[in-house]
Amino acid sequence: MLQPVAALRSGLSVAAAALTLSIAIPAPAASAAASSAESADQLHFVIISAGERGSSINGSSDDYSRARALRRGGDGLIYFRQNGAAYVIRDAGMLRRADATMEPQRALGERQGAMGAQQGALGARQGALGAQQAQMAALEVSGAGRSADLARKQAELSRGQSDLGAQQAALGRQQGELGREQARLAKIAEANLRALINDAMQRGLAQRVD
Repeated sequence: MLQPVAALRSGLSVAAAALTLSIAIPAPAASAAASSAESADQLHFVIISAGERGSSINGSSDDYSRARALRRGGDGLIYFRQNGAAYVIRDAGMLRRADATMEPQRALGERQGAMGAQQGALGARQGALGAQQAQMAALEVSGAGRSADLARKQAELSRGQSDLGAQQAALGRQQGELGREQARLAKIAEANLRALINDAMQRGLAQRVD
């Protein structure tokens, strides 16, 4: 099954995520024949939009490097491996279709990235509060402050930590929902890309490159 695709902006950087590699690990009980059939059916691809407007990948870093090497200037392309062979599609109409297919995942990936940034900021605030709590505890142990004041400050810090923890939990639930939606979109993208590739093959628009 197609793994969720990471949207790549400006080479390998992305607002949503870093380059994601799909690594297939055969189950211990799987036979060699079943493993071979699964591998042959797996679709590995790299879509690079014209002018570096965006890229999507489901494959390895070697796939990405090869796709980049096959580019002609700033032109876009679709590179894919299927049934042991590698192909490239340069047709502008096919590229527009591929971009449209991947756009929902790219947009969702950006939302996930923004939410991840919020989680990071909350984590930094939690860390700062934790440092203050440790400082208050040290003062209490050393007797360098009034116990009542220290207890009040510790209570305030604990409430702050509790509030931040609740916000983190809410963001975690939202990230889980977005992850499920990303998986759903990945299945749709896989079906659309397979149809696009079959169309390109039938119309002679896929050039074999190995």
